[in-house]
Amino acid sequence: MIHSRLLTVAFLLLFCCFQGQAQRRDTYTLLQAGGIFGMATTGDQSAMHGYQFQFAFGRNFYDRMYLGLGIGNDVYRGRTTLADGKRSTRRVNTLPIFVDFRAPFARISPLGTFGAMVDAGYAPSIGADYFKGFLGKAGITYSQLLVEGSDLQFSAGYGFQQFDSRYSGYKFSQHNIFITVGLFVH
Repeated sequence: MIHSRLLTVAFLLLFCCFQGQAQRRDTYTLLQAGGIFGMATTGDQSAMHGYQFQFAFGRNFYDRMYLGLGIGNDVYRGRTTLADGKRSTRRVNTLPIFVDFRAPFARISPLGTFGAMVDAGYAPSIGADYFKGFLGKAGITYSQLLVEGSDLQFSAGYGFQQFDSRYSGYKFSQHNIFITVGLFVH
């Protein structure tokens, strides 16, 4: 009788300890989408605007900072002038692979937190459709708690993207502003 009670108490304590450990995540996942607004370009064409989708996965350092790797799909569209003087629409795609760093710095309410984010990476050339080049982004984030460990995260900031097509031999870079919204699970 006493052995069964001790066994039951030991089992419950053991279960509670593992349950408490299971509540803390050592990783984070980010899935976001947003707009890219071109500000200036080094090429002879006008700045391009577009949209982006990003997925990042990485290490959660006790909800104080997050460091991970991500992959994205950035699509830029802009107007260009052809050699004969006609205007045309151009489309530039990149598939960046980047390091993602995020750190919250101010809790403004029990549900809301401001933070900072930095992304740096490289987009490899894939066939004739995807341009290669380095990229960098920095901005601020606002996270609104949905449920424990999951936030709706808004990001806004500055970005820089190099473009290089091995087929056309045309290199240029662009400065842009971005706005994204996504799900941040930590």
